Amino acid sequence: MSKKTLSIVVPVYNMEDCLDRCLDSLLVSNQELFRMLEVIVVNDGSTDGTSAVAHSYEQRFPEVFRVIDKENGNSGSCINAGLAVATGKYFRQLDADDRLDTALLEKFIPLLCEREEDLVSTPHKNCFPDGGYWLYEAEGVDYGRTYLLDQVRLSGGGIGALSMHSLTYRLDFLKSYGHWQQEGIYYTDVEQTYFASAYARDIYFSDMCLYLYIFGREGQSVTFPMYSKNREHLLKVSLRLVKDYLERSVSGISNNRKVILVKQALESVKPVYEIYLLAEKDNPGFRELDRLVVSCPELNAYAEAACIIEGIPYVKLWHYNGLTPHFIYACMTI
Repeated sequence: MSKKTLSIVVPVYNMEDCLDRCLDSLLVSNQELFRMLEVIVVNDGSTDGTSAVAHSYEQRFPEVFRVIDKENGNSGSCINAGLAVATGKYFRQLDADDRLDTALLEKFIPLLCEREEDLVSTPHKNCFPDGGYWLYEAEGVDYGRTYLLDQVRLSGGGIGALSMHSLTYRLDFLKSYGHWQQEGIYYTDVEQTYFASAYARDIYFSDMCLYLYIFGREGQSVTFPMYSKNREHLLKVSLRLVKDYLERSVSGISNNRKVILVKQALESVKPVYEIYLLAEKDNPGFRELDRLVVSCPELNAYAEAACIIEGIPYVKLWHYNGLTPHFIYACMTI
């Protein structure tokens, strides 16, 4: 078997109707480069024909595709399972309802052969059903350049360059700090990016817009109804990240790294406040999170700065039922 340059883990649950489009996007035409891929499809206890679709790729391309059938444990458990068997130089996640740009993937593999950084960041697109998209680029840094994480100062919406959709990780680096995500809950992709950013030494920024994040599928976990249904999942992720940040913030980490980690923690903290203030503001776990956030002035400060996002109105809640001021999503989606 050819030496693997990139391991791609595809967590999948009941995605029979769209998995083939996802996996087809990984079929690069250059066979030498194709064999440098390792695609690990982790079937998370699907009850439809997902497993059969996945195994059909394994049968057609046994040098590249591998299927793991396991009991349901949600996305974090799939990443943990993939990490345990991955052999590539680099590692990344691809959700089963998304795709990679096939032509750019063919260029990305040789790039990874040359890289040694802990992280490689690429732009990504949020693609909408009407054909429109949002492009997330790395603002405040130069493409084609390596930075120490402590030197990175991303501006504007540039934190998207450190999202799950943009990051590729050196596998030995992930294993060096024992990367692990919570299992049995949604939204642990933020744990993946947060802890990688906490431990990484350096990062390379490429201008290849590799990841296509597809919106519009019914039941998608990032919709407000799903956030509300799975609010305990969001809360668990938020508590883990905020507790970790409070410990790191007193250990002498750089201000630049603090900014990165705070902004990543906010990705789960903001919707938690939106939902719990409406539905369950006396929840003990939520009260604990609020107490922790109150003890962290910069978390509130960056929450305020995060309000300036094009097209998304925010509100400021002053001492809402005894809670301190927080900037959260306006409840416009209800």
